[in-house]
Amino acid sequence: MHTPNIKRILSNTSLFRMLDDEQLGEISGGTHPIRAASNTSIINQGDAPKGVYVLVYGQVKIGFDRKDGSEKTLAILGQNKCFGLCEMLLDRTHLAFVKTTADSMLLHTSRDKVLDVAKDNFAFAQELMVCVGRQLYSLTRDIESYSLQTAKQRLAGYLLRQSQYQSAESIELIASKTLIASRLSLTPETLSRLLHDFSSSGVISVSGRKIKILDFEKMSALLSN
Repeated sequence: MHTPNIKRILSNTSLFRMLDDEQLGEISGGTHPIRAASNTSIINQGDAPKGVYVLVYGQVKIGFDRKDGSEKTLAILGQNKCFGLCEMLLDRTHLAFVKTTADSMLLHTSRDKVLDVAKDNFAFAQELMVCVGRQLYSLTRDIESYSLQTAKQRLAGYLLRQSQYQSAESIELIASKTLIASRLSLTPETLSRLLHDFSSSGVISVSGRKIKILDFEKMSALLSN
């Protein structure tokens, strides 16, 4: 099996890109690649924190199992995203699971290596804090939307954010409708109905997994109603 150039891959990730050659070498010494088929468990609820993961390609979902046997999706992460950082820094067990939703490759870097390099590189330590801050901000925003927004507003906000992230005329759904519905605390049936309603009212057009926002003003107005 081909062995990836871990040091080169690390240098192209947002988390490790500010490290110098010596520090990249130190980090790569504590990093190993993980190749995983779709629906592979990377982290289980209750696992001890052993380091940070970076997704080289593919996709993972972060979530937890409800008492009724269903799953709640907290996040859907794609290429160059990291996870496990909060638990690693706090040295607390994982409260959520992480599973692949597509064939993926990840890099896992040990906690000791990350902390050793952070002691000598302020920019890297700052990037760790920024990553944790983004995750906390996203979680706070989600709690607000679940508590205060209607299903229609949650979907409108999601589509507007995706249009900013993807910077494209048409948004491509990053996962199945079932997974996105769970992410937005909707049922798949509600998500399909809302997409149909948005399309019928001329706010969006839908073609397979591609969605084009036709009226940004009307879509944005939904969030203030």
